[in-house]
Amino acid sequence: MSSHPILFAALMFASLCATIKIWSIVLRRQGHPWGKCLLMFISAIPFFGPVFFVFIDAPPVLPLAEQEKPFPKGTKVYPDFYPLINCIKRFFSQQKSD
Repeated sequence: MSSHPILFAALMFASLCATIKIWSIVLRRQGHPWGKCLLMFISAIPFFGPVFFVFIDAPPVLPLAEQEKPFPKGTKVYPDFYPLINCIKRFFSQQKSD
C-alpha cells in the first residue's frame, strides 16, 4: 500500500463512514443484544481487515530469478484430460449444428 497512500486513506475513510452508518442502524434496531453485537462485529470487518493487513508483515517478494520457473513451452501439464476435453468440444459443436 506504500505506492498509493492517498487512495488507501480515502478508501479507509469511506469504509469507516460506512461502518459507522451501519452501526447506527444496528443500534437503533429492536432485537437481542447478542444479535446486535454479532451484526456490529460483522459490519466492522471491511474497516478493520485492511487496518490489520497494514500492520502484518507480509512475506518478502522474491526476485524474478528466485521465483518458480514456468513450464517450458510444449509441456502438457495434464495430458490425461485431453480425451475428455475433446469429447466435450465435439458434444458442444454438435449442439450448435442441430
